[in-house]
Amino acid sequence: MKRRTLLRTSATALGGSAATLAVVSAGSDDARAETALTLDVVGDSAEMGADASLAAVTLALTTEWAYELPESASPQTVVVEIAAGADGDEPVVADSAESAQLFTTAEGEESFDVDLLGTDALSADDVSTDGTTDVIVEARLRVEDGDGEALARETASDTATLEVSREGLDASEYGSVGGSGSLTIETE
Repeated sequence: MKRRTLLRTSATALGGSAATLAVVSAGSDDARAETALTLDVVGDSAEMGADASLAAVTLALTTEWAYELPESASPQTVVVEIAAGADGDEPVVADSAESAQLFTTAEGEESFDVDLLGTDALSADDVSTDGTTDVIVEARLRVEDGDGEALARETASDTATLEVSREGLDASEYGSVGGSGSLTIETE
């Protein structure tokens, strides 16, 4: 019997228009299950006012999962975790969902809508407010038995680019500058 675990995920980091689209596919085959996982993440861009600050970086994500295990397996729980972090940092779990699964074949869907700035995954200091920031997003699937042992697992990751630009300052709104002067030539 061929065993298969599948998780398809699409996500959007929200705040303006889409900036980047990438697709990553990963798979593994071990003694217990064959797994495949795909993750698509779209970045975003925004223009901030001169005095504005970053208020949220929202990850809206829907995962569809399915698995098929050997008849001898005894699954109890399916765990889907969403992790994120600035490029160069280890992704941190931002949200997760668990569902009871007692059958060797099952499928389902999980939806997430999480402000990454409200978690340990990303801070406002991680996001450039005048340039681009790459954010790594991971989807993690785990099928566990009653003892919490993983019967199947997979992780897929993708990188989304956030681009923030600042509006230029209009000096006339904050003051004025002027004066007078002269250039003088001297000889020896």
